[in-house]
Amino acid sequence: MSKTNAGNFFEDFTVGQVLEHATPRTVTEGDRALYGAIYPTRFSIPSSAAFAASVGLDPHPVEELIAFHVAFGKTVPDVSLNAVANLGYAELRFHRPVLPGDTLSTRSEVIGLKQNSNGKSGVVYVRSTATNQRGEVAIDWVRWVMVHKRDQSLPAPETVVPELAPAVEPADLVIPEGLDFTGYDVVAAGEPHRFDDYEVGEKIDHVDGVTLTDSEHQQATRLWQNTAKVHFNVEARPDGNRL
Repeated sequence: MSKTNAGNFFEDFTVGQVLEHATPRTVTEGDRALYGAIYPTRFSIPSSAAFAASVGLDPHPVEELIAFHVAFGKTVPDVSLNAVANLGYAELRFHRPVLPGDTLSTRSEVIGLKQNSNGKSGVVYVRSTATNQRGEVAIDWVRWVMVHKRDQSLPAPETVVPELAPAVEPADLVIPEGLDFTGYDVVAAGEPHRFDDYEVGEKIDHVDGVTLTDSEHQQATRLWQNTAKVHFNVEARPDGNRL
């Protein structure tokens, strides 16, 4: 029996299967610093401990996407090591702030399967949940990913495509305990527009384009332990490119 983790292929998944992902990870101030260096944030709360405290978030939480990337990276060896590509995300919710020193663990449940018509791959739907060291839910989300088959001669499983919400309802969003914008500093925030200034259907032309390089790609995937072959191995895709 090989001691190398080859990862799961499409035919290894079953609806209802629960995957307990290995190696919980403790989030540190180092994660905050590295994330800020690669993706300089412009949001006042994750940028400034003093600003965060002024709106009731003390101690200073890490940016939500840091926590998400840490939790997501834990799922890759079991869900998407043999992925063709990620296809989508839904129903993502941040249940509570993640602080430096919190340890995140992630588990996933397979909630859907659909083999592709070419018989070479299929789509796997999973609902993943990240909890902290106290067992409290920090983040949960659904994603669907196209995964290679190991044995293309195997029959297709029963197709199960889950019904997913088109959007997270406002009532289902979780407001961090203690958050209070009564004394919100508009000048320090650097953004004059508020919720009431936006309209459904409004289009905003963001002028700051960014060119992603191989250097940033490799740094980010290693930082978040995203070891999917399509990100690292140029031989994983016919065109020789990494995603």
